[in-house]
Amino acid sequence: MNAINLAELSPPVFRKEQNQIHSLEGNHVASVATPASGAQQVEMWHGRMDANSATPPHSHDTEEVVLFLKGSGRATLSGHEVRYQTGDTLVLPAGQVHQIFAEAESEFVAAMPIGGTVTLPDGMVIDLPWRNS
Repeated sequence: MNAINLAELSPPVFRKEQNQIHSLEGNHVASVATPASGAQQVEMWHGRMDANSATPPHSHDTEEVVLFLKGSGRATLSGHEVRYQTGDTLVLPAGQVHQIFAEAESEFVAAMPIGGTVTLPDGMVIDLPWRNS
């Protein structure tokens, strides 16, 4: 068995002050782990939603996980509504149209496999600006 020399490993550290925040319709999202910052399998974002804002309805071709650090609201998933509050986690299955509505200002982290496609209900594929920074 070969020993791992920890001194040779240099994990990428992406500092908070390097985050570029992208704002879109009351959603403010920063990349915290993307290929641009050294991630190879999973991408992650840190975001904030203004009170009474919403994401557009959309789906992914991969699973997405959203952990709410603060706030409350509701989410729709293929026509079913669920409520969330601080500390709750949404596991959004691949291929299911979903939308998140912040009733109070909300803060979250979200993660999904790198390279997943995001699609609007009309079939239009969208490019999320925070994926590239």
